[in-house]
Amino acid sequence: MGFKDDLKRKRDGSYILKHKTKEGKVGDCIECGQNPEARDLLYRYNSEDMILVRNHVEEHLRSFTKHESMKPVWCKECQSLIEYKIKIKYEKNN
Repeated sequence: MGFKDDLKRKRDGSYILKHKTKEGKVGDCIECGQNPEARDLLYRYNSEDMILVRNHVEEHLRSFTKHESMKPVWCKECQSLIEYKIKIKYEKNN
């Protein structure tokens, strides 16, 4: 078997997702639940990550003209990117 999956086999023969095991929870942020050891994250105070975030926001706003603004939401504890909030332009029809 040459492929990697996200399953861990338990003693009783059942399977569970690796990130839901005790080992997978070590290193989780208390605030957002993100784990930098389990996945690649973008951080607010990392200049390379901020360049990636700004480039993504610019590209997104150019591609979706009905989106007025886009704001990255950062975890208050670990400063990792959680999501983007998008404000959409609504046209009033009289």
